[in-house]
Amino acid sequence: MLYILTALKCEASALAGLPGKVIVTGVGERALDNISKISLSPSDKVLNIGICAGSNKGEGYLINQVISADTGRRFYPDILFDSGVSEMSLTTYSEVVNKVSENMLCDMESALICEKVLKVIPPSNLAIYKVASDNGEKFPTANEVTELIRTHVNEIRKIAELLSEGDDDRTYSFIPESVIEELRFSQYMRNELKDIEHYCVASGREDELLGLIEKFRSEGKIPCKDKKTGREILDEIYTYLR
Repeated sequence: MLYILTALKCEASALAGLPGKVIVTGVGERALDNISKISLSPSDKVLNIGICAGSNKGEGYLINQVISADTGRRFYPDILFDSGVSEMSLTTYSEVVNKVSENMLCDMESALICEKVLKVIPPSNLAIYKVASDNGEKFPTANEVTELIRTHVNEIRKIAELLSEGDDDRTYSFIPESVIEELRFSQYMRNELKDIEHYCVASGREDELLGLIEKFRSEGKIPCKDKKTGREILDEIYTYLR
């Protein structure tokens, strides 16, 4: 199932006819309660659509990195499809930002959504598309928001269709379970590893990842002593593959 999440009703009203189920989550912390009611499964897909503050009003972006200004955590929706849409990083703040600089996007819920849904689905099952609506100084009206989203419906539809593709029973796992046990990963980190495996199979880099794991073993980093060490290993894998 594809779930299309928007923070505002005026955003959702422009998305009629898209594949998937449109759900209005509300803004900020309220979004977490509403997402909890969805009962996501690992095979589900999530597409977050909405406006954000940005210097290039009217431009739409596929988000490749979400940063929480409050916690410093970074989330990486793993974009495995080619949509032709410009990609950009976005920062989530708990309070309204009154001014944005060039090449900066800000909102109030993307990091919260990432933190919630990525506990269940892998990063390749998540996509975020944001339209810059204002520079932080003047929030648009509900009608203006609807029209902004509506002008990007074709791009949004394409992303929704691409994200929905590949709903089959193929497996991309190739790292032995015994090795994963040694990494001491949490369930969240296991989901991240599944997505890394998917990427490596799709790009023909399985041997690179297996070689990297053996390198960590020869350096004494594996078996990991705790989840914190496992997190460090996962971050090193991300750094290497990117």
